[in-house]
Amino acid sequence: MSEDTIKLVITRKGLEECISAKAKGIQLSLKWVSAGDRAYTPNPNQTTLQNELQRVEFGEYKDMGLGQIQAIAKFSGEQEYPIRELGFWLESGTLLGVVSVPDTTLNYKTKNGHCLQPVTLDLSALPSDTVTVVVGTENLNILIDTEMMMDAVAFLRSQVIQIKQGHTYMNMSERLRTLEANHG
Repeated sequence: MSEDTIKLVITRKGLEECISAKAKGIQLSLKWVSAGDRAYTPNPNQTTLQNELQRVEFGEYKDMGLGQIQAIAKFSGEQEYPIRELGFWLESGTLLGVVSVPDTTLNYKTKNGHCLQPVTLDLSALPSDTVTVVVGTENLNILIDTEMMMDAVAFLRSQVIQIKQGHTYMNMSERLRTLEANHG
């Protein structure tokens, strides 16, 4: 399933906490992602997932502007389950939002394996600048921005030039040795 078709349902408690934070001039921290195996239509009155199986910190995130963020969570360990519901938790422990779609598996966590779960979250329904994301200790560095990618391409091009120059110098050196051997 494409992540573009997944909609985040903001919970009432999460929205209330964001409105309160805005009034106090503080910013809330989105800290955890939880996964469960139930598929349903999320309800704004939810305070938990229907069947949470695992909760992890964010591995990476990128602010896309206009209230959109891209984030990645890494689920690891012995458990094996289909990921059919995702919960997004504030540092306070409040469930901010839920993603789930009836009869739909979003991803799959294999036994003793790792599952990277990318999401794009639309937080534009929340008061502006009230939520930031806290990245855990295992920073995945997967979300690469355009500037970083352009730097990587420029570095690779410079390495190609250096290799070509090295090859040219080796060829010239070999020719000189051959000339000296023939005339010496």
